[in-house]
Amino acid sequence: MGIARKCCMSCRSALAREDGLTLIEVAAALVILSLISLYFLSYFTNSAAQSKLINQQLSATHLANAKLHEIQSMAFDQLQQYASSGSSLPEQAEDIYSIQTIVSSSHPEYPFNSDFLYITVTVYWSKDPDHPEQYRHQISLVGAARRDYQKNGGAQT
Repeated sequence: MGIARKCCMSCRSALAREDGLTLIEVAAALVILSLISLYFLSYFTNSAAQSKLINQQLSATHLANAKLHEIQSMAFDQLQQYASSGSSLPEQAEDIYSIQTIVSSSHPEYPFNSDFLYITVTVYWSKDPDHPEQYRHQISLVGAARRDYQKNGGAQT
């Protein structure tokens, strides 16, 4: 019993000597906690900005795809006039987006074929404040129109 009593008394004396945390220890803990909180806060701020950019990019892709389908539904002869003149279709502006459509008889990524016209739809957004005539972001989609596609009711021959 004597040993247990000695152990219990030494535990009590150790607890009695413990006065608590000093002001420096509390300040150090607050600094560490603040640094960790700032790291996570910056992560959430950056993810919100990235999410906004991805949403704009997705909207731009949908606009470009809709415009591409609209142009592909036009008569081939009408598209050929744009391709032969070398001019682009009239530029469109929708809210924060600007849409440019170019029709050409050739495209650098595809072999030449006289039965095809290549349609490039580019959507721009976020004007650059340093260069007002330029945009920060763009999405381009390339599609094609086939000469006899509409004559066959859209069927491949």
